[in-house]
Amino acid sequence: MLITTWIVTGILAAFNLLAGAGKASMPWPKLQEKMPWTESTGKAPAYFAAWSEVIGAIGAILPLVLAHTLAGWEAAVWVSFAAVIGLTLIQVLAIGLHLKRGEAKALPVNFVLVALGIASAILIVATR
Repeated sequence: MLITTWIVTGILAAFNLLAGAGKASMPWPKLQEKMPWTESTGKAPAYFAAWSEVIGAIGAILPLVLAHTLAGWEAAVWVSFAAVIGLTLIQVLAIGLHLKRGEAKALPVNFVLVALGIASAILIVATR
């Protein structure tokens, strides 16, 4: 089950890291052009969400590695759990925003990430 935890959490973290870093490093005019939802949120919330994805991805993986490789770091698994819950919450909020804006095309990715987040959280608790 630990291998499954690594795979699911790794996929969730990788997707959020790439998506968040892509948004965080994009100049504001380009971000507005590529992601129309930013007109509803504004600059600060859009970049906050992007950096939250980056930090959440790191927080999902790094403590999990420490918890399963270093003696005395077992409690770090709860940091990974919290990060995964945070990443899932970001996707739930994104679903709400996309529904409000009528952007149904974006929803499948959000739903998959919510499912991965829930699965990862359950697996993290089960393998602690």
